[in-house]
Amino acid sequence: MTSTPTPDPQPHGDPYTEPENSTVDDWHGQEVEADTAAAERALAEAGGDESRAEELFEGERPDHPSEAFKVPENERPS
Repeated sequence: MTSTPTPDPQPHGDPYTEPENSTVDDWHGQEVEADTAAAERALAEAGGDESRAEELFEGERPDHPSEAFKVPENERPS
């Protein structure tokens, strides 16, 4: 007999708390690693000049899937 899997219950009914088996942290970690690698490349290319490296980084910063869920600053609660 096959049982139907049930979704993980939200702790305390809190929809903002990720379940134990969530991949959100993995996704965020991958984005951080991509940014770190891009920042290190930019700093090396800029010869250690942090201002120039920042400009280079902003020009080549990797796209992240999480950007689709970013709330514009003017819509954030204050």
